[in-house]
This record gives sequence, C-alpha cells and structure tokens, in this order.
Amino acid sequence: DVDTFYSKEKLIEKYDSPFGKTFSDYRHALELNLEQFEIVDKICKKLGIKWFASILDIKSFKFIQHFNPTLIKLPSTISQHQELLNYVAKNYKNDVVISTGFENEAYHSRIIKLFKSCRKLYLLQTTSSYPTPGDETQIGVVRHYYNLSKQQNNLYAGFSSHDIGSLGSMLAIAAGAMMVEKHIKIGSVEWAHFDDVAVNLINGDFRNYILDLRKAELMMGSEIKKIQPSEHHKYFKK
Repeated sequence: DVDTFYSKEKLIEKYDSPFGKTFSDYRHALELNLEQFEIVDKICKKLGIKWFASILDIKSFKFIQHFNPTLIKLPSTISQHQELLNYVAKNYKNDVVISTGFENEAYHSRIIKLFKSCRKLYLLQTTSSYPTPGDETQIGVVRHYYNLSKQQNNLYAGFSSHDIGSLGSMLAIAAGAMMVEKHIKIGSVEWAHFDDVAVNLINGDFRNYILDLRKAELMMGSEIKKIQPSEHHKYFKK
C-alpha cells in the first residue's frame, strides 16, 4: 500500500518516469488494483500459467488472499519488517519465496526457523545492487542454501539475478538453485532502477536467457555418477 508503506517525505521526492515527476506518481502507477489483478488472474488461468506477487505489508498480504495464492514472495525490501514476517509465518502455510539481499547469515538462519511450517521455503541468494558486479553475486551462498536444504525438507535454494546476462543464473543452477528470478522488460525502461539487468521480451534476449538456463540444467545432470551413453573409450589391463 503505497500511501502507508512509504513516508510522506519519500512520496514527494522528485522521480522522473513516464507516470509523473514524483516517487509517488511512479509507485502508484506500478501497483495493480483489484480489477487489474483479476485481469491478470483471468489471463493466466486461460493460458495455464501460475502467478504470484511480492508482499510488502500486512494490508497487501490480506488483499492477495482474495486469489487464494499457493505461493507468495517476501522481498529483500522488508527483511527488517519483523511484524510482517511473523504475521505471514503464522497465517500462511503454502509456499514462500524470500530474497536475502542486504542481509547476512544471521538473517537466513532466522528465516529458516521462522518458516519451518510452510510447505516450501525458497531462499534466494540476492545482492541488492543494480547491476550486481560479477564478483559480488555470491553464487557460493546458493550452494550453502542447497547444503542446508539437505537438512530441512521444506527448504529450496534459489537465486535472484541482479547481474547482467545469464552466466550468474547458469552457475546458480549448477550450485543447486531450484528457483531463478530475473527482471524482464518490454523495450527500454531507462526510468526504472533495474533497466540494465532486465532481459528484453521483444528482441529475443529473454528467449536466449531461458535457453541458457535449460542448457545449464542439462549439463548439471544428476549427482549420481553413471556411465553415459556417449562413453565408449576405455583402456584395459592385460
């Protein structure tokens, strides 16, 4: 809820976008109302696509329950909003996606305990910078989450890609990510903070990104060592 989530000072800040000259204009234009969400829901059902949304406050959490979501996201933006985190953990038992940007190991340890009763918990390694430098993507954290998932049945490792291109996402899959998040755009959105990192839906970039991820999945294969069909050369002792 834009008017209550942000301070009055933040809302009147100058922000140039196609929607106006203030941050309030920008944020109000991006948020969907009930009627618009119903359009999204109708189209997705027609196409057989599941959808979910990021929740930033309790009011929005209650609002989204109108659609009986099987999955919601709690983004890095609200990592310090303990009241919201506690409320969702208590009142929602389906799948939850949580990004860990601008946080350390203590945060994800707390989150894992707090959401131990939800059906699935997708913990996404995130670096909250746009774009994220390659040496700050911390793909090793994805591997850490993957190792933790071996100890907790409802935990799944993931990666929120704020880096440019597909390499970080491909490495995340190799590290054990079961969910990858990527910003998308239609044409140029230079007014948005994520323009550099988003992949374009209309020039083939998004398709190529997906093909790269599928390639990574195939190359990752199974953790069980097996003789492969292409293997044919072997020296034997006499």
